[in-house]
Order: sequence, then structure tokens, then C-alpha cells
Amino acid sequence: MCNLNEILEPIRNEAQIPALAAAVIQKNKLVALGAVGKRRADRDDPIRRDDRFHIGSCTKSMTATLIARLVEMDRLDWGSMVAEVLTDIRKSIRRDFWKVTIEQLLTHRSGLPEDRIPHPQVFPKLWSLSAKQRLQAAEVILQQEPVAKPGEKTVYSNGGYVVAGAIVEAVTGKTWEEWMQEQLFRPLGIKSAGFGAPATGAWGHRSGAGGYQPVPPSPFADNPPVLGPAGTVHLSLPDWARYAILHLRGASGEDPPLLRKSTFARLHTPPDDSAYAMGWGVAKPAWTRGLVLQHAGSNTMWFAQILLVTGARAGFLVAANAADEKAIDAVRRAMTAIREKSLQ
Repeated sequence: MCNLNEILEPIRNEAQIPALAAAVIQKNKLVALGAVGKRRADRDDPIRRDDRFHIGSCTKSMTATLIARLVEMDRLDWGSMVAEVLTDIRKSIRRDFWKVTIEQLLTHRSGLPEDRIPHPQVFPKLWSLSAKQRLQAAEVILQQEPVAKPGEKTVYSNGGYVVAGAIVEAVTGKTWEEWMQEQLFRPLGIKSAGFGAPATGAWGHRSGAGGYQPVPPSPFADNPPVLGPAGTVHLSLPDWARYAILHLRGASGEDPPLLRKSTFARLHTPPDDSAYAMGWGVAKPAWTRGLVLQHAGSNTMWFAQILLVTGARAGFLVAANAADEKAIDAVRRAMTAIREKSLQ
């Protein structure tokens, strides 16, 4: 397997970020891996290639994949509506959201407001809830005033994915976390995945006047646990590559595991004139044939990016254990460097 450290270290060193890691997939196989820098900025403990990285909103396509499993099991339908599944909270949420479908939640077309900047009234309420109170979180989210009619336009909403997670739990009787492990991670052989800040290995970092400050693993080293379906997964890059290969195989037309080809096509196809499918930003850049599926994720202490070039059956993963402008720029520069080298 090729070592990416020679590409990554100059970028990490110039940015002076704690750590930077990357993986390359070609012809649906992991062919290159690298990790440079430190697990913690205050210690000389080198990052390892199998350390876990928090991937933030890159979790979203995993939630959509999990729901696709339920659809294929005939336990949900893409047209299943909030009010017909979440019956316990139907009377306490806005009627505007009653007919929102699971597909609209996953494509950010539910009418819920943009919330990448946390809402000052909603976010504190979510912090007061545990991961096992996702239904209550959905109730809080669905009491907000809508910004559009269902299906009218794309408005990025983490809350929509929380509601989707509550639907998973209502249908299965299990937590979203349990169902994710059972129906996605274990079948793919992913053993490093968990939720929230990784308990061992690398730490996330905040940046300030004094440089990077490592954040010890705790519930407060991530977003509120109820936001899990929108972005709390952590895992190693080799395991993340297993997941990426699933979607590359699904997009390439070969017989994919877990889901049918037609289901992958639905997951990867944006509605109407949108550029966002179910957990994936979708583009057709001039530098390649076919679709490119992409997403970035951050909980403000980590930053990660995934790029799948479906026509070339290639995938690229890059992550850092910091998320300020320097770290984001380093991840994007590393992504460009490994992509151009791999596809030349």
C-alpha cells in the first residue's frame, strides 16, 4: 500500500495543524494511506494510520444508507410522512411538517430552517437531552417555524436528519446508534466506528490566541448526542474507506452489497434542480466523467472531507483533528493534491 505521508507532511507543516490523515481508493480498493502530525498538540505522540477521526456531517449519507436498508425491508417507504410515523408527537408539532416525507428530510427539502449556525433557542434545548431522547429532540425541532413548503427548495438542516433518526427509532424500537452498528457497520466489517469524540488516540482541538488546545474526550467534546444522525460518527480512515467503497460499488453498476443498484441510484440522485442528494453533494466537474459525490463535516474540533469520483471508481478521504481556517484549508489542499496525483 502506498504511503501518502510525503504529500501530507509539507501541507500539515505549513499550516502548523496538529495532524492530517488521508486515504485513496482506486478500482474500489484501498491503495494508499497516510497520517502525519500529533494526536495532541501538547504531546509528542504521533498520529497513527488507524486512529479514529470524527467525520461530522459525513455521517449524513450513513444515516440515509441506513434508512435505505429499512425501505428495502419494507419497514419504511421513501414517502413515509412524519405524522404517520412519529404519532406520539404529532399533536405537539407544527402541522406544516405533518406531511414531510423521509426523502424530503434526507435531501434538506423539509422546510426546516438552516441550522449550520446553531439556533440560540433550539440548541440549548438539544443539549439538555440524552442520545436516548431523540424523539423529544424531533419534537423541539418540528416546533420551529418553517422557511418553505415541503419539497419547495433545498435548505440545509441538521435537524432534518435528527428527525430522520427519530423515525428510524420509532420503526425499529432500537436507538439510531444500535441500528447503525447492526445494519451498516458490522455488515461492512467496520470495527472502529463509534459516536461522539473518540475515547482513545487522537483528540480534537480548538484554536485560539495561544495556539491549538486539545479537547479531552467527553460529551462536551462534540455536538449534543441527539444530533447523532446528522453528524457524530468517528472511525478510522481504513474503515471509512470500507464505507466509501460501498457507495463506489453502488454507483459503478457492479453488484453492491447491502442495497440494490436502484436504491443506490436513488441515494445518489438529487431531486429536481438541486445539487444535494441523500447525504451527498452531487456535481459533474469538467475534470472527470460521471458524477462526483462529496461531503465535508466538522464539529468545530475536527474537519473531514470525502470525495467519490464514480466514473473512475476512485475515492479520497482526508481528515484533521482541528477545524479552524488553517485546518480546513490544509484538508482541501491535501484533497486536491492526492486527487490530482491519483487521477493523472
